[in-house]
Amino acid sequence: MFDAHGWYGVTLDDIAKEAGVSTAAFNRYFATKQAVAIAAYTPMLLPVVKQAQAANLTLESFVYELAEAVVQCPVLAISLLPASRDVTRVGDETRSTSHEVVLVDFDQLADLLGRLLANYRGRSDDHMEVAELYLSGLLSWVLKHPDRSGEDAANLVLSQLL
Repeated sequence: MFDAHGWYGVTLDDIAKEAGVSTAAFNRYFATKQAVAIAAYTPMLLPVVKQAQAANLTLESFVYELAEAVVQCPVLAISLLPASRDVTRVGDETRSTSHEVVLVDFDQLADLLGRLLANYRGRSDDHMEVAELYLSGLLSWVLKHPDRSGEDAANLVLSQLL
């Protein structure tokens, strides 16, 4: 529905109706549109996250793959922006509901980016603030430049990070 009608063209009531459930029942699982979008688009991000957690991705590869996913689904950028974060935190690594649905959120992506950046620079400094800043920048840039590629977004971020 987000892809067809855009972020502002869809309400939680619309999504509940499309799913064939009452709004009250739907709200038990998804309190916000951000939560719905993150749940819907997490399958695109999970392979990237799992590879980064297993140290199978370099900093550059992580940024390129993340940028490409966000360019393909701009609603993902909207839902991940830190100003929009209101998904309930359930742990440090992955977020899950009682139905074992794994979610990926902004904090997890920023944490992975921070760890990859620390490894790249060969220091154990806390790079979380820098990672949050550049992840926010990447997401915002993609939204402001819908005609540009994920490679363009990744190159911009990496040129400033490295």
